[in-house]
Amino acid sequence: MARPRKPRMWGDTLLPDNLYPDPRGRENYWRYRRPDLRDKVFTASLEDAIRMAEQANAQRGKQVASKPIKVPDRASFAYHAIGYIEWRIENDPRLPSKASWRNRCNALKRFGEAFEAIPIHKAKLADLRKWWESLTYHQQHARRAEFNKFFNYLMAEGLCKLDSNPFTTADDRPRLLEKGKPTKKRQRLSLEAYWAIYEKADELGYEALQIAMGISILTTMRRADICELRFDKHLQGNHLRKTINKSEAQRDSLAASHLSFNLTTHQQLGKLISRARELSIKNFRCPYLLSHTPKQRRTGKTKEHVCQVSPDRLSDMFTEARNATNLYKGLPKSQTPPSFHEVRSLASDRFKRMGYDVKDVQHLMAHTDERVTQAYQAGHGIDYEEIAIYLDEQAIGREF
Repeated sequence: MARPRKPRMWGDTLLPDNLYPDPRGRENYWRYRRPDLRDKVFTASLEDAIRMAEQANAQRGKQVASKPIKVPDRASFAYHAIGYIEWRIENDPRLPSKASWRNRCNALKRFGEAFEAIPIHKAKLADLRKWWESLTYHQQHARRAEFNKFFNYLMAEGLCKLDSNPFTTADDRPRLLEKGKPTKKRQRLSLEAYWAIYEKADELGYEALQIAMGISILTTMRRADICELRFDKHLQGNHLRKTINKSEAQRDSLAASHLSFNLTTHQQLGKLISRARELSIKNFRCPYLLSHTPKQRRTGKTKEHVCQVSPDRLSDMFTEARNATNLYKGLPKSQTPPSFHEVRSLASDRFKRMGYDVKDVQHLMAHTDERVTQAYQAGHGIDYEEIAIYLDEQAIGREF
């Protein structure tokens, strides 16, 4: 028997049915769950949000849809995936702020769609294996941990009749096995190729890509961290400050890597930020350091500003510029051309060639072990750590 749903409170106020706080924690942002189980995100004060939700709830029974709304069956994986996602957020409110959470939710929803015709209590390991083996190694690897939790949830609720969790890692139980890791090897990015792609980005009108490539080689930040950078949030006085996403996801938030770059010392980085400001003005004052006006001006569910550059869009820009150089044409099938992430690897190599200690580079790249002392000292606000190492024009071959 399913446990009763907890009342959802916002402070001391009870939220009406189908109204939820913004998963990103933005002030005065809310989401309303429509009858087709899709969410509508909107801005309003708490009082207005409650009033609007109550009005929408009252209209649910009166609306006559021109097209019948398909609601998942209560015995389906899709139905309980929605309940599981809500249950996970209730028990771990930090989840929506994690970069990978949206991908995990989408994977669960797609899984529900794939098993629409099979009720949970009739699902067999053979059915799951057929679906599982249709995925790539990387898709399997990205899903296993969350799907393990999902099936533990279903089995605890008495919904799944399988003998054991098919996504467990225990070898003494029937389970789904991951494919072997592909042997393809990604090409390293040389400094010459870096600047060739950088110049090609200018020809293609991708100044945002040039800025991103510059920030990546100077700070070793990943694409998701770079795409999140905002003028109003991460520029504090004469410092660029960022909590590294992957570090925060792997550790407690206060024990994560919080990096600070003094722009007086990191002059190349300061020049890139000045370029980003000028570009932002051209792109309708986009609050993000990376901005680009797209052909189709829409925000969708993943962007707050029409000119914001998403991580996937940044990768597409890099791929287009890289392919336009023809540097990697004719590679054997066992090898793949470098992606944007290889800029980070190139940066690490340049720091090594400059003679910096490997511990300093590991710290910059957020590759250090969890620091117990920092966890003990936490709780009095975030202490940003000043980064002293940097790359000059000689190290990277030229100025930005």
